Amino acid sequence: MADTVGFHLSKLLTDLVGRKVTFAPLPNAVEQPIKQVFGIYQLLPWDLAIVVRLDLSLLGSLAGLLVGLPDNAVKDRLKAGGFDELLRDAAHEVLNISSAVITAEGRAIFQKMVFDRTLVDGPAGEVLKKPFHKSFYNVVIDGYQGGKLAVLGAQIPIS
Repeated sequence: MADTVGFHLSKLLTDLVGRKVTFAPLPNAVEQPIKQVFGIYQLLPWDLAIVVRLDLSLLGSLAGLLVGLPDNAVKDRLKAGGFDELLRDAAHEVLNISSAVITAEGRAIFQKMVFDRTLVDGPAGEVLKKPFHKSFYNVVIDGYQGGKLAVLGAQIPIS
């Protein structure tokens, strides 16, 4: 993953949700005991995996913005038990659209979103355990909850 991924994610998500979304690189990321979501991508042409690990509150804010929910409504829905159908569909869309800039090499295709680390299996599970590429960000959304996001990838073979 190139350092430009955060810049491109910031621009793409700002344009998508209509609010300033800022990605600040972090040197390291210690997993917090808060709810997280895992976006799983296939990286072509190598058939490798990329995993995006992000705070539930961050993805909820992005999904809520996409469908026009105010911050307090997003918070209430998340407290009430997580993602309802509206937020889940919008979250899928955010993760799918993000596939355009999630990597500087190859083409990422969004596969699925899971809410439990134990459901990240196969090549994505291996990447989550021992990523070769790691980029960590603190994400701030103007007027909404932000959070932490990590982009984790496998080693890309040299041609």
